[in-house]
Amino acid sequence: MRTLHPFLLCAMVSFALLELPCRGATYYVDGAATGASDENAGTAKAPWKSITRAAQAPELKPGDVVVIRSGVYREHVDVTVSGVPNRPITFAAAPGARVVVKGSEIVRGKWRRVTEMPRTREPFPNAYAGIWAVHLGDEFFRDPRFSASYRDKMRRWVSQVFIDDRRALQKIGPSRIYSNDKVHKLRVVGRGLSEIVDESFFFDPTTQQLYVKISGNPSWFCIEVGVRGFCLTLANVHDVVVRGIEFRHNRQPGGQWAMAAVRNCRSIVLENCRFEFADFAGLALGRSKQCAVRGCDLSHNGNSGLAMGECEECRIENCTLLANNYRHFNAGWHAGGMKCIPRNRRCTVRQCEAAWNIASPGIWFDGGNGDVRILENVVHHNDGPGIFFEINDGGGIIADNLVYANAGRGVYVSGSRHTWIVHNTVAGNEAGVVCMPRGDDWPLEDVHILNNLLLCNGIAAEKIGRGCEITLYMGPEPGKRTVFGNHSDGNVLSNIAWTPTFRRDWNPNSTLQEWRTRFGEDLHSKIAPIDFERPGAGFRLVGDRPAAGAVLPDGLAWRPPPAPG
Repeated sequence: MRTLHPFLLCAMVSFALLELPCRGATYYVDGAATGASDENAGTAKAPWKSITRAAQAPELKPGDVVVIRSGVYREHVDVTVSGVPNRPITFAAAPGARVVVKGSEIVRGKWRRVTEMPRTREPFPNAYAGIWAVHLGDEFFRDPRFSASYRDKMRRWVSQVFIDDRRALQKIGPSRIYSNDKVHKLRVVGRGLSEIVDESFFFDPTTQQLYVKISGNPSWFCIEVGVRGFCLTLANVHDVVVRGIEFRHNRQPGGQWAMAAVRNCRSIVLENCRFEFADFAGLALGRSKQCAVRGCDLSHNGNSGLAMGECEECRIENCTLLANNYRHFNAGWHAGGMKCIPRNRRCTVRQCEAAWNIASPGIWFDGGNGDVRILENVVHHNDGPGIFFEINDGGGIIADNLVYANAGRGVYVSGSRHTWIVHNTVAGNEAGVVCMPRGDDWPLEDVHILNNLLLCNGIAAEKIGRGCEITLYMGPEPGKRTVFGNHSDGNVLSNIAWTPTFRRDWNPNSTLQEWRTRFGEDLHSKIAPIDFERPGAGFRLVGDRPAAGAVLPDGLAWRPPPAPG
């Protein structure tokens, strides 16, 4: 048996050790532990008390892990540490733990019936029956992240009140942050205390009195008021992982802010987290690169679940975006499951569910985005378009999505270029796939609708089948094609409910044969008796689904732009 020279053996062992990942240290946070203190060493037996202490700990080095034990942490977690590639700093809930970070505080003052308060004059008999009041001290209005001028201006202001953690009350009266103009147009309910309704609140800044009208004595419940602008922020850091933490409640600082914000960062991973009941957006990514949001729940937020702007090569994967915009913002401005604006490049939304978003779209990219991938998502029961791709000159791919039962268009491409809509199932929406310009400044060019399954998209109104399966801009002149770069082919359309139609502009409808004759499109598309069912909120095809690509001859299969990298 041949033996290795000792020097060679030593060199091989050293090389092998270099190949092994270096394990970092483990630190602990346990806010509920008796001996927990931010002065501790952060060990298992001497844990830190706050996550904020860990997020700014000078002790942390690349590869270190912070394990957070169960508890409710009422704090703003501002992460200021960074790892290095392949050795991130990780903040994670302990196995089996439930970690909740809240931007709210509990109301602990004494509640009184308004009808029993002295010197309270009712505008009419029994107007204040069932209304309770409590005084909020200055501790509810001291977020240090708000500028001094902002604190002075907004010192006495309440925008969110919650009962038992997840029951948001309707605000009464106009907002001090969002005016009821044509742009913001936040729904206003009532003008003052005299117009308070069930399940609502009114706050009087002059007396700092909070009024609620609910079923029962408020002292029976846990009443929480949003007080902090943020629950989580990461700015100018890189290589950080946040895993398994829930974030809820905040007090909107103003503008398009989010409860959790990642800004000017690189290689941040948010995994298996929840972002719920934010005043405006649950989570925002801004001017960041190569970040990932995976397996997160971004639901029940005041305006939108996710906002993303000026990001590069970021990925949103396996997330749920449900029932956002519960405060009823104007969806023409900003709202929905996700609103991504502006100038995101080479970003991907994949295998997400976007549903039941109120008066707003499910997935929305708007304003100068490019090389976007919207892939394999399930988008349903939204009150606006399912997938909305608006004013994006850099284009992208909308492929392999299931889009059904949306109150607006299934897939809506507006004023965009270089866009491929392929291999989607679009069923039971107000309209199917709609691709149109947005005036002279934002034309529709190089848009392709290929190999999709389109089923009964329309409205059963006075005229059965009001709606259209495919709208693809051919130019403004009736019967004449003046735009030649947009194409549609290889699609399968159902004729179970009504005869499917096509449009070269907003109107009128054309049959498949008229469409082929006038514009030379959909020469290989076909009409077939395909049906579907919607059991509850679900979706299933009835019978065998034909492969949309199977109707295409060789060489006509879609060709997306090359993937980045």
